[in-house]
Amino acid sequence: MSTTIEERAEAYKTKPRSVSQTKQYEQCPYGYYLARIAREPELQAAWLAQGVAVHAAAEEWEKSGRRMQLDDAQAVYSKVFTRMANEGLEAEPDEEGWQASGPYPGFTDLERRWSIGMGQVASYVDWYKAHPDETIWKSADGVPAIEQRFDIEIAGVKVIGFIDQVIEHPRHGPLVRDIKTGVIPKMDDTFQLDVYALAMNKLYDLECKAGDYWSGKSGKPSRVRKLDIHTGHLEDVFGRMDEGVKSGDFTPKPDPEKCGRCPVQRSCAYAA
Repeated sequence: MSTTIEERAEAYKTKPRSVSQTKQYEQCPYGYYLARIAREPELQAAWLAQGVAVHAAAEEWEKSGRRMQLDDAQAVYSKVFTRMANEGLEAEPDEEGWQASGPYPGFTDLERRWSIGMGQVASYVDWYKAHPDETIWKSADGVPAIEQRFDIEIAGVKVIGFIDQVIEHPRHGPLVRDIKTGVIPKMDDTFQLDVYALAMNKLYDLECKAGDYWSGKSGKPSRVRKLDIHTGHLEDVFGRMDEGVKSGDFTPKPDPEKCGRCPVQRSCAYAA
């Protein structure tokens, strides 16, 4: 059943928020509007297939109790990557319609990304086999925190999402970890990890004082970030985003670097 832009704008006033929604709105409210409410066509990108497929392979390997063979984990990756790539090609068969990755044209970047992702799956498995003391945290009823769903409230704003994994770290205790196949956030950008730590505290009364990213580029976890779930920063960010969407504030924030990576740049009259 199709809906109008006005109907979607009204529906988004009461939708739950998420880390990805909020970061997109903070980066550019107008880009948020074009992608989520106006539903303008988005540029395809090979790195999207790579990211989703690596996550899928890591999830299946973890759910196997880390007993799955590397070939089988890579088969999961290949299957998901192929599905995502085919969906992208169906949506945009024209090479000009795909986002480039540095010197690599978007359309032809697919083969390169497939190979990179296969290597990242191997690196993921190798890392945890070499560091068996970094185990997946389990709840009291024995459920491992893999793709841990959460549904919480932050300053009255409903926030939902999934945590890639919570690690029982030998040095830092319970630690929230997100898998990144591309660039990882800067050390002072702990927003995503802070939300995850707060979610685990609300769901399980678990205190996660640290978080990091497993980096596909380096084949190992990033430097550990200290987290603080008691800061008012999360309330401010989610409150600002929630109020902006409810009031219809979709002010554009053109920026050459960000606009160049924006998937709805073709539909934007303000793209820098």
